[in-house]
Amino acid sequence: METSYDKLALFYDQLMQGIDYQAWVSYVEKIVANFQGNIKSVVDLACGTGNSTIPWSVRGYRTFGVDLSAEMLKIAQQKAHKKGQKITFLKQDLRSMVLPQQVDLAVCFQDGFNYILNEDDLAAAFRSVYHNLHPEGFFIFDLNYLPQLLPQNVNNYSTDEEGYSLSWSIRYDEKDKLWEVIVSGIIKGEKDHHFCETHHEKVYDTSDVWRLLIRQGFTVMGTYQAFTFSPPNESAPRLVYIAQKL
Repeated sequence: METSYDKLALFYDQLMQGIDYQAWVSYVEKIVANFQGNIKSVVDLACGTGNSTIPWSVRGYRTFGVDLSAEMLKIAQQKAHKKGQKITFLKQDLRSMVLPQQVDLAVCFQDGFNYILNEDDLAAAFRSVYHNLHPEGFFIFDLNYLPQLLPQNVNNYSTDEEGYSLSWSIRYDEKDKLWEVIVSGIIKGEKDHHFCETHHEKVYDTSDVWRLLIRQGFTVMGTYQAFTFSPPNESAPRLVYIAQKL
């Protein structure tokens, strides 16, 4: 699992503008309610700069955030402090995570688990989540989903903003089911600072995800097209998985 977000942390919030994180929390709350669950504590996995973490605390949940990027966590802690929220942020690897206490809910959105590039490591991360959940706790997360008929493709994007410019080169390897995203940028100043980061994301088949969850002790409760309650189909770019520690 890679930790290549430290430079991108400087621009992450600008890139994620327009995402309704409160709606994410409401969506997960509805899922839990549909399964008659009761949650008082939550851990946000691969929490980044805390945008998906802070709304849980604002709603009164005991909240933890876990990420591998020290720069991301620094920004997250500053945001939480400004909003008067007491959140425990931890720099930990999802494969070996140990929280100060077990929680009722673990969530992970925006491809966090796609950054884990092989099944053994993904299984280790699922096992870690399982051990950090209370009995009957919920594990709800999303994964990029690649429809079987999607051809290999290459995309290039760029943006030029005040203070920085960024460009992306995106390629999909059908054989290895691996996205490669090369991000290059310039931090503008008296002396421009150039950087380049390479990100990889693995695409997992739904049946493999279910198998790994069950192997770690979870009960698979359902899979939806992301942020809906509709079953998966071949056109869905992202799926949400619901598992429970029963």
